[in-house]
Amino acid sequence: MSRFAFNFAALAAALALAGCGHKEHAGMGTKDTANIGVTYHPKKGLLIPADTAKFIGLETVEVAKRPVNAVREISARIFRAATTHESRALASTLVSAADVALLRPGLVGTTATGALTATVLRLDRTQEPQNGLVEAILQVGDGTRSLPEGAFVTFRFTEHSPNAVTAVPRAALFHTTEGDFAYTASGEHFIRAAVKLGRMDSEFAEVSEGLYVGDEVVVRPVMTLWMTELHNVNGGDACCLVSKPKK
Repeated sequence: MSRFAFNFAALAAALALAGCGHKEHAGMGTKDTANIGVTYHPKKGLLIPADTAKFIGLETVEVAKRPVNAVREISARIFRAATTHESRALASTLVSAADVALLRPGLVGTTATGALTATVLRLDRTQEPQNGLVEAILQVGDGTRSLPEGAFVTFRFTEHSPNAVTAVPRAALFHTTEGDFAYTASGEHFIRAAVKLGRMDSEFAEVSEGLYVGDEVVVRPVMTLWMTELHNVNGGDACCLVSKPKK
């Protein structure tokens, strides 16, 4: 469902928080909602009483400026295996324009275990005008000759950036069919904000649109809030209706 971490326990927690799917009514304040749990307003978002926030372990952080490294995992196919005379194999892969922008000759990547390294040897743009793809040729150190021709191997390349950008923890983000989102504080409410992402490393993601430095975003439990919103939007009060017996 998401390229970000998903906690399946969030669904049960969300339904518990949503209660019977109550929606916020005009003129209802925080004091009035304390006894009915989370309320939802289509424009204002989710209103979470303090005791409920404590119960679910709600945590927020401020959006800040920080460097975010560009990390890409690329799978390549060995087309020339290492030999007793040449310990370096050659591999190739086709990468998109977005990925090739983060690659350059001389950049070194490693496998997940760190057992193998690969260096970008060159970038061949011959096919780019036809299909928008660039062939990356990698030189792979394989002294043990463990990679036969035709084998696929995945390398992670990291381009370190010294420049600070607007960034949030990846834990604050989630992905739906409509795009990427984060929950941000708006007064007493938490509203789902659409975001446009840039560079990502293992912990942080650059946000180029949708959030500003100083905004407060939820980092836990994001999926519980999303499930609660879905329940209110799609379920509403329907879960509380009592079926009339058939005549």
